[in-house]
Amino acid sequence: MFRNFLHIIREGLSMDGTGKLVLWIVVAIAFSALCWWACTHYTKLWNKRYHVTDGFHVLCGVAALVTFFAVLAFIGLKNTKPVAEEMVKEWSEEVVDNPALSNRCFKEAFYAVKQAGKENMRGLRTPENGGNFIPMNHTETLVLVSHLYASRACEDFGQKYPFIGHFLKADDQLSTETVKKDIQAFFRTHPGGTYNLNHGFELAVGLIREGLQAQTGRIVRITRTWLVLLFLLVQLIPFGAIGYLAYQDLFKHRAEAASAYKDDFDIDNI
Repeated sequence: MFRNFLHIIREGLSMDGTGKLVLWIVVAIAFSALCWWACTHYTKLWNKRYHVTDGFHVLCGVAALVTFFAVLAFIGLKNTKPVAEEMVKEWSEEVVDNPALSNRCFKEAFYAVKQAGKENMRGLRTPENGGNFIPMNHTETLVLVSHLYASRACEDFGQKYPFIGHFLKADDQLSTETVKKDIQAFFRTHPGGTYNLNHGFELAVGLIREGLQAQTGRIVRITRTWLVLLFLLVQLIPFGAIGYLAYQDLFKHRAEAASAYKDDFDIDNI
């Protein structure tokens, strides 16, 4: 999933061209450096004596590095839609010409149809023995086979593009009613035509494309929210630790000053 996310960010940033990419990098560096400087200097507002140690500079550096990548990711997500559309386009071409997936779907469909008992399967060779035909004379069989092919195609997309697939959840939209409507629409436009096995793949591609159109804004909003939370969490660690130690140092010196004042106080001079 993380690799798919990085791919989307990388492609999203590159779509803006080299000039803007350099600008985004400069912005990310400047913002990260500002956070580093603020983290190591904000305690001067109430404790001018406290100095940040080298160890905390390392911690602030790590936080700044995470901030740098978070800023680039935040910016790169603005091109999520065209990048994801290109992913779906590439996958839609690959899934139809995927022999391993087709063979696996055919084998599952063959035995599913046989178990359903709607079709006459006598004398048909099994997939293991070179069989390449499944009778589909009943609407129930068409629905069963198409649903299976579409479901496996959705799973294949989720495995290849887990980040986008996690949000789209095309398999959840794949109901029996959806398949029936697709079959009815096919025969309306192709009267007397043959509803082939791979049409389930085309159904899955359509569902994923529809989901992408509807969900892209949500994907960007949710991901950016997580990036902001990551930024706040990462910055909270050094900011919190340094602030806590600066307050401790302040109270310590105030206590020492109060103790010294008591020691120097002479009751006879009252």
